[in-house]
Amino acid sequence: MEGTAVLFVLMNIWTTSLALECRVVSGSLKQIDAGNGQVFGTNSKDEIFTLYSGAWAQIPGSLKHVSVGPAGVWGVNSGNYIFRLQGGDWVPVNGLLKQVDAGGVSSPAGANMFDDIYCLPGGQGGSWTNIPGKLKHYSCGPNSCWGVNAGNLIFIMKGVTSTNCAGSLKWEQVSGFLSMIEVSTDGNVHGVNSNGDIFVREGISLSNPTGTGWRQIQFWQKVKHVSYDLGHLWLIGTDNSIMDCTE
Repeated sequence: MEGTAVLFVLMNIWTTSLALECRVVSGSLKQIDAGNGQVFGTNSKDEIFTLYSGAWAQIPGSLKHVSVGPAGVWGVNSGNYIFRLQGGDWVPVNGLLKQVDAGGVSSPAGANMFDDIYCLPGGQGGSWTNIPGKLKHYSCGPNSCWGVNAGNLIFIMKGVTSTNCAGSLKWEQVSGFLSMIEVSTDGNVHGVNSNGDIFVREGISLSNPTGTGWRQIQFWQKVKHVSYDLGHLWLIGTDNSIMDCTE
């Protein structure tokens, strides 16, 4: 990423029912993840960055995907090896994943190169738990986990708790098609489809973790990655541009 300053450019994106107020953040990222008040991302060179005091700070190491949340800071490299950030160092963790998510209460989860799904109980040592099914992208929140498969179909796993990262083991298909999906620390669910359109799941509650339906968030640019935390919707454009938006 060139430079460390964050450039704030204010834009108002209006539709008949929605206003997004966005700032374009300097630099370039291919993937971003926000959780627990922190923001991490990786660029096209697999360099790792975190947002610190309004500026990007590079973290030593090389990862293709990074995630931050209640389970800590996790990442996977180009060889699909798994790492956890501890004391400023990337500590290797057993197993292989192509994508990892730290949004669960205490357990990271993710999908491997064969679209097999796993979670690590407690987020510490031990063996990864294989969850039946096939998903290319998997993301967890406080009460449920969501994923999309190779056909962009959407699924939810309920019954996820701090002591049971695998949940009910009963997949429920959710209407719609998404190419990636992210569950935030507070349980909000956002996703992007293959056309680069952004969606948010409405009506999610403790009693109804599936919610009531998808609402498209109108935006002037096509995006490929989305993450949400503390009222901020972080977007990565198809050109790797970075945007921080609020509704």
